[in-house]
Amino acid sequence: MEPTYTADRLFKPYGDDAYHIAQKIERGQPISADAVKDLPGGVNARYGDEITLLFLALGSRNVAAIDTLLGAGADPYIVDRPSKGSTRDFVFYLTLPGNDTYTDSGFPFMNQLITLYLKHGGDPNRRLQGTEQEPLISGVALIGNYDGMNILLKAGADPWAADKDGSSSMDNLCIKNQKEDYDQLNKLIDGGYFNSVPFNKLKSFMIYISGYEQRGDDISKANQEIGFRVLKRNPHYPPDQYTERLFKGPIPWDKIKQAR
Repeated sequence: MEPTYTADRLFKPYGDDAYHIAQKIERGQPISADAVKDLPGGVNARYGDEITLLFLALGSRNVAAIDTLLGAGADPYIVDRPSKGSTRDFVFYLTLPGNDTYTDSGFPFMNQLITLYLKHGGDPNRRLQGTEQEPLISGVALIGNYDGMNILLKAGADPWAADKDGSSSMDNLCIKNQKEDYDQLNKLIDGGYFNSVPFNKLKSFMIYISGYEQRGDDISKANQEIGFRVLKRNPHYPPDQYTERLFKGPIPWDKIKQAR
């Protein structure tokens, strides 16, 4: 049998029931929901270093165990180290890029977790617990996990929900200027997510999409094309410094009318 160093250190002192479940989790084995529910401290009990079984399963990348634990009532909103003032709950970890070098990490793994989180009643519009109050979907978009973003959208997440600084996931799509970002923006435009956007949210988006200095290159053209498509769906947006910067002059309504 594979050694279980984490279970030995953090769970063994708390009794055989929790220890044996922790060993299975660390070895990547499935666990029993009944066994979890029968634990003396319950499914959300804390053990050494304040760890819970859910955080152990997360660190062990044991998807089956995460599914079982969430189904048994593991709380995705409790933080990992409360005594240290941590704001990192299970939802926070859904916004991390992971490592695409391994099959049990990276976006495919994170999207399994997002799917399980939603399956067991997780709020698609949940905000992270840090001071910025970042919406989950914004964090997922920021790292370029667009499959994860689409999973959240399908579950009812609001892509225009903003953090305390006023930035939304739509704004985050404008930061890196990569092909995948433009592809996602175009899909969202096609999906109706840019139809009749409230002025303050659209203004924030225009700030971001105009942030790249126009120089006639492919990025400049791609940003302008997004601008054409967005303003076609929001024809009442007034000229401002951001449209001036994006289009290098007045809003070109003739071109906008021809945009797809």
